[in-house]
Amino acid sequence: MPTIRMKCKEHCPHCPYRVPHVLSHSAHAIVCIDACFTHKGKKKPRDPFHMHPETIFIPEDKILTMEQYVDSICRQDSQHTRSKARSSDLTPSQPDSYEGPIRVPNSVLDACHESFAAADENRQKASTQFFSETGNMALLCRHDRVLWMAVMTSAGEKQHYVLALLHRLFEHLPPDMTVGLLYDIACKLHRSCIKWGFLDEFLPRITFAVSVFHAYGHQWPCQLIYHPQKCSGFGLTDGEGCERFWSAMKILIAILRICGVSFPDVLTRLINSPFQYLSTINAYSYWTTE
Repeated sequence: MPTIRMKCKEHCPHCPYRVPHVLSHSAHAIVCIDACFTHKGKKKPRDPFHMHPETIFIPEDKILTMEQYVDSICRQDSQHTRSKARSSDLTPSQPDSYEGPIRVPNSVLDACHESFAAADENRQKASTQFFSETGNMALLCRHDRVLWMAVMTSAGEKQHYVLALLHRLFEHLPPDMTVGLLYDIACKLHRSCIKWGFLDEFLPRITFAVSVFHAYGHQWPCQLIYHPQKCSGFGLTDGEGCERFWSAMKILIAILRICGVSFPDVLTRLINSPFQYLSTINAYSYWTTE
């Protein structure tokens, strides 16, 4: 299996390929995750399957396995919660509680959940009736270089895509390397990992933070814990590398909308280009639209 050293040499020469000598409160690597529902693919006859040998896209079977795992865990816990609620007398005035080691009350996290559309997995952001690929989710390093991507096929922003990307990342990291993760709804993801046991083996090595542009939409107690400039080790990292990546790719929207299922191969070739990939994508886009 490729190591983080190989991955960094291929995509980002600035990323560390071994555990650096830094302060214990600092993350060894910083990554950001975000989803984009503008890069959709219409339902159409499938092209012959072709996968780039150095693809940045997680295979469909890996994502499906993670989805089934997440659904099975949540289903078991929901059944247990319903049976527990029926057997206990619920009082109208229950004190606010905390989820494990999380230092933000559940009431605050619930308010953050209601504030963001990304936190609502059931909200439809793309029609599965007309589109077979409803969007992309990307994992970028601190220097805005793409490490992995996942093709989304659901109408909403499901958590299993994030978990699949993080699992793939830790598969390529040394066992003592820590990660600072920036995500629009990192507070909800952190609570899910604690509550459901997701990424249990990697959780002690993850520091969660909310991307800067979305942090001010969270509740104030949540900002005190998850704002990256209030967390040790993030410095001035804003976590908005994915937004810059989506902006560079916007001219490909029309092309990928009618492209076959080999469009991950096209993106992989562009991103793996020896040139600065954002400039390469823009140049390729203008060339194909002329």
